Amino acid sequence: MFKRPYRKRIYRKKAMILLIQIVNRNLGDQVIADNTQYLVRQALPRLSCQHYVLQHYDIQSEDFALARQADIMIFDGGGLIKYRQEEFHRFVPDLLDLAQECGIPVFFNSVGVEGYDGDDARCVRLAQALNYDCVKGISVRDDLETLRRDYLKPGGSKAFFAVDPAVFTPQAYGIEKDAKASVIGLGVVRHRIFEDYGIPQVTREVQLELWQGIAQRLEELGYTWQLFVNGLRSDYEFALEILRYMGKEAQADRLLAPRPVESSQLVRTIASYQGVIACRMHANIIAYALGISSVGLVWNEKMVFWGERIGCPERFLTSEQFQPQRIVQCLLSSMEQGVAPCSKALKNSVQKPLKQFIRRYGSAAWKNNRSLHLKKPSGFSKRLAAAALGGIGLRYTNMNTPKGLANALENGFTLLEADLRLTNESQQEGTQPRLVCVNGWSKGTLEKLGKDPQQYPKGMDYDTFMKCRMYGSYETMDAVQLFARMREVPGAWRLILDIGKPNKDALAVMIEQFRSLCTQNFDWEAHLLLRLQSKYDVETVQEAGLPVQIMYYIPPKQVREEKKITLDAIGKFCKKRRVTWVSMPKEALDDEVMAYVKKQKLKCCLFSYNRYSDVMRAFAMGVDWVATSYLTVKELEGWYEGAYTIVIR
Repeated sequence: MFKRPYRKRIYRKKAMILLIQIVNRNLGDQVIADNTQYLVRQALPRLSCQHYVLQHYDIQSEDFALARQADIMIFDGGGLIKYRQEEFHRFVPDLLDLAQECGIPVFFNSVGVEGYDGDDARCVRLAQALNYDCVKGISVRDDLETLRRDYLKPGGSKAFFAVDPAVFTPQAYGIEKDAKASVIGLGVVRHRIFEDYGIPQVTREVQLELWQGIAQRLEELGYTWQLFVNGLRSDYEFALEILRYMGKEAQADRLLAPRPVESSQLVRTIASYQGVIACRMHANIIAYALGISSVGLVWNEKMVFWGERIGCPERFLTSEQFQPQRIVQCLLSSMEQGVAPCSKALKNSVQKPLKQFIRRYGSAAWKNNRSLHLKKPSGFSKRLAAAALGGIGLRYTNMNTPKGLANALENGFTLLEADLRLTNESQQEGTQPRLVCVNGWSKGTLEKLGKDPQQYPKGMDYDTFMKCRMYGSYETMDAVQLFARMREVPGAWRLILDIGKPNKDALAVMIEQFRSLCTQNFDWEAHLLLRLQSKYDVETVQEAGLPVQIMYYIPPKQVREEKKITLDAIGKFCKKRRVTWVSMPKEALDDEVMAYVKKQKLKCCLFSYNRYSDVMRAFAMGVDWVATSYLTVKELEGWYEGAYTIVIR
């Protein structure tokens, strides 16, 4: 007689597509990544798209444990095949070594090629890796001839032309140009870029005169203008310098677009212009995609290639053509002629090979994964914490903003950490300091808030802080707003509060404000943990009877030795005060600490790691929670697919 059937959950690995991108504050690279992601999603088989998961990967992270999980790899695009600037000559071969070892198919999507030198070891190493069997295709946006002739072995057919993926910008972002636009956008680049790329005659002074001349000529013709940048601080600072040179710094709010921190902001800025004169290539490509006439000021041959690709080489001017009147006239002619829509053939040059690669190698990977039975996932939602309420993208961290919190919740986090500090109300008599969400008042934090650190050596007052925007874009938040927002979150979430190292008076004020925040009819003790760094703080908070659990601090070994703090002393104090949680910085993590933590039956939270490799190592060492800014629960748990099966015993 058969026993009663039972159901068993079986986990199979989805086909992971590792999207390898260049991460920096030049948002042109993020536009490439966003457009490539859009094309990848369009290419997934509609009937089985749920069997695939996209994992974003910073090419500079060297997170090889994460890369090993991939079934296929796609380099999103950008100027990757080069060896003189940046470190891609190292990052690209290292990833290809891993892909070759693990048998992971690789595709380069519309990449840039910048020169070759057979006597340069960096270049030779890059060329060797590009010839690996794992590399199934390389689409090139510019110098295909150099790639085929110098980098690849003769007889290969895996390299071909493709347009830059940013031509899909309107579809990827859902943004169209403003038909009523009347402003000319002037896209500025850092002043040293011409010198760095072998054009020393275009000095800072030459550029200041050039931009002033362009602006004056536009004004003479009745046009209004505005400077803008692609996101880099150095570009933005030079734009401010240009305004000072013109004597128009007081009009910066009108004559300089806000520095964008997200790619969609850059796209919207460019979409608001009637025409564009820009140094950054992707400012020109975005304009083209939106149907806006643009003129490029060339500092790199890739811009010349782009002009030829779209049939408008005359719109990309080299240094000997840098005269204000000539540049403006070129723009006016371009605006009169308009922008021909990107042809279907040009779009297919990037879309079709990417789709073919995914359908061939992605489908093969999924069919192979269907036979895999995996262990239960690592429970990332119960072990991974969003540091400082969560980062944004792969760029912005330690911000403690409502936007970061919303992203963290959307990405599956139930463990969150927030930094709380008191404002400085010393300039206003009778005004009480208030708890706000900020990671201290350091120089770095004040610069993120757009303030001069010398003006606020002891922190900001409440009203000033609440008017600030992190990176000029992200709203700030106070403790009242944080607690109100968390009350609305369903489920068994936990919030870790870091109050730093307050003095006795500040701690007393904090305790009273916590008492006020926790008076609502809500089980705060089940949700709140307070990170404290001194015995006095622990004793005082416990005596105050706040509805929180305590998380005591274990310093790095060097600090413990300097202050003559022993692990045994920490353990005895935790036992005496009935503290069950400890926190530590990543510098404190070692086998000795973890052995003692487990011996004392303490739970441990680590701050913080952003590489999957490091997170999994910490888990293996016995860490209970790991805080992160870049990894997300949603992506990591998305690797697994659960299925029920009936087993007859």
